[in-house]
Amino acid sequence: MSEKGSENSLIEKDEEKILFGINTIVCFACGEQIEKDTEICPYCKTNIR
Repeated sequence: MSEKGSENSLIEKDEEKILFGINTIVCFACGEQIEKDTEICPYCKTNIR
């Protein structure tokens, strides 16, 4: 299977969030703990939503 086909399937896949506590999640890009209502990670500037 070509890489482009698998790349498209990853983009279409539903996002999952890792819960670390009641009000805390882990940024999927850098792994830092952030508040669950954060839209942009303050550490790596990745869009969370």
